[in-house]
Amino acid sequence: MEERPHLYIIPIAHTYADMGSLRDKIPVDDQYEAAVTRHWVGIFRWFNSLPPDFFPRLQIYQDGLVNVPGEIVDKIVDETQTANYEILRWLKKKGAVIFGTEDSSLLMEEYQALQAITNCTDGEVKTVARLEYLKKSSLLLEERDQSIAQRIRETLPGGKTGLLFIGAAHDVGSLLRNEFQVSTPEIVNRVLPEVLREFYNLGKERK
Repeated sequence: MEERPHLYIIPIAHTYADMGSLRDKIPVDDQYEAAVTRHWVGIFRWFNSLPPDFFPRLQIYQDGLVNVPGEIVDKIVDETQTANYEILRWLKKKGAVIFGTEDSSLLMEEYQALQAITNCTDGEVKTVARLEYLKKSSLLLEERDQSIAQRIRETLPGGKTGLLFIGAAHDVGSLLRNEFQVSTPEIVNRVLPEVLREFYNLGKERK
């Protein structure tokens, strides 16, 4: 019986650079940004501790990276200047293959909902936009998780190792545990709670 493929799930916290065109409309909090940076340093230390032969059999899936032809994926990875994508480029040089991961229509739907909030200058309109986003965000998250899980099912064969960088609010792992060996490195689990705590405290201060 063929051994189930191993899927590492790396929960991530987004930096302001990850917000793309929305970042100029989101107030910067240096404490949160520093906590996220520590998280990425912890992730990189884990990768750096692995043997060289780990990387050539590695297939990488990425939160927010649209499922498009490989040459477009390569262009996005090469041009995106964030801590997350810096690590993707490092992994690619080590021999890992990066896969387009997400459904473009679901990503666009979420982006437009967030943009509706950040573009509002009227307080009452912004409140309505936030409520609309909250109403649809849990369903969107579930749909994105289902789509990501299916993409991994279709492309990760036995004998390969998968690695998914995914926002901490997602739960792709529970959809795949019956088909894959799913785990998260302990070093990542140790640092992430601090980042989420900073994000929670930041949200309370802005209310």
